[in-house]
Amino acid sequence: MKFNLDNFNAPDLEAWRSKIKAETKAIGNLSFKNEVEGIEFDHTQKTLDYDFGTQQDSEPNDWGITAYIPVLDEKIANLFALKCLSQGANVLYLNISAKPTDWNTVFKGIHIEYIHIIIAFEQESELQTFIDFIPKSAKEHISISIDPLRTYDIKPVLEAGFKLMVNGFHLEQIGANSIDQLSTILYFAESLIGKTEPNNISFEIGIGSNFFLELAKVRALKWLWRHILLKNNKAIPKTSILGRMGWTNKSLKDPDTNILRQTTESISSISGGVSAILIHSSHTYSLEPNNWFYKRLALNISHILKEESYLTKVNDPMRGAYLSEKMTFVLIQNCWSQFRKFIEIEDKEVIINQLKESIEKTRALKSEAFEKAEHELIGINLFKNAKEQKNKWSNVPNYLGFDYLIFEKGQDA
Repeated sequence: MKFNLDNFNAPDLEAWRSKIKAETKAIGNLSFKNEVEGIEFDHTQKTLDYDFGTQQDSEPNDWGITAYIPVLDEKIANLFALKCLSQGANVLYLNISAKPTDWNTVFKGIHIEYIHIIIAFEQESELQTFIDFIPKSAKEHISISIDPLRTYDIKPVLEAGFKLMVNGFHLEQIGANSIDQLSTILYFAESLIGKTEPNNISFEIGIGSNFFLELAKVRALKWLWRHILLKNNKAIPKTSILGRMGWTNKSLKDPDTNILRQTTESISSISGGVSAILIHSSHTYSLEPNNWFYKRLALNISHILKEESYLTKVNDPMRGAYLSEKMTFVLIQNCWSQFRKFIEIEDKEVIINQLKESIEKTRALKSEAFEKAEHELIGINLFKNAKEQKNKWSNVPNYLGFDYLIFEKGQDA
């Protein structure tokens, strides 16, 4: 069958824009603008001159399921880790407190040579006891989370044969925009080149609520890291990224809404190409931190997505879409510019002070948007639950002098 298309004219872009303005009653230009992120562009454009995909089409789009284990009591941490592993987790993220740790108790019954383990130390002194404990056969599966803004002696980590994971999660949680997050972790990662092989360097980032922005953030990080390695004449391994979903937009009073937010954030990070995801229980920093129900819900999101969403079938599904590529392009431009400024500054204290000034502004913008209900969160500042739960936020972390930005907690202050 043949179709005669002679009577169909190519659409006029300006006429199409005028029609959209008339139907949507839009005022001014049809542009995407995000003041917090410093992004603005015309989203009705059709021209696409760039492709920031970094994966081969044949690559599977699988991801690790990470369980967060705070080690305050070794026996409780061990039981919780075993419980998470039995429910399908294949990556453990251990946060080690400042006190001396009984490693035999923590890892009792856990076959550490077969799973990936990420460890964040509050005190460097505990690192040496861990190095002495861990068998040589398991070292290739261990990553040590490193704060890029903290003075940290990485030599023992590298000599022990562990991998390094550059931690940008705290920046996202205190309200930093994507440019501050990416430029900071890339600046630190670049300083590691020459000290270890690129395949020993990975990243962890916070995943926020803006679907397309967070997707583009993951893609931008992957592209920029490849670009930095190319500039340094290094081999380019697959970039390993852990995406972590925190608490900024989560609710304790209406906790069932959190599942939808966590799922959306997971999909955006997976579509961007993370290697693993860590969905924190919404109750981690509450009066009920050990509530297993919400920990189990967080783990189950990955299982459901793997079984029912078909996200494992296609990698980088937004590749080629104008909005995705344009947003990735703008983030890359802005992050690269700030990254180069950090390289020129060199002084970490100056960089930290600049970040603090920027974060203070972005926190204010985010809080203002929430208070004015420009940023709507069901159950928090819109359609509140008539039967609110009585749980409260507690022991919320502080980073760079800022508490984690949690909108619901701000309401209770």
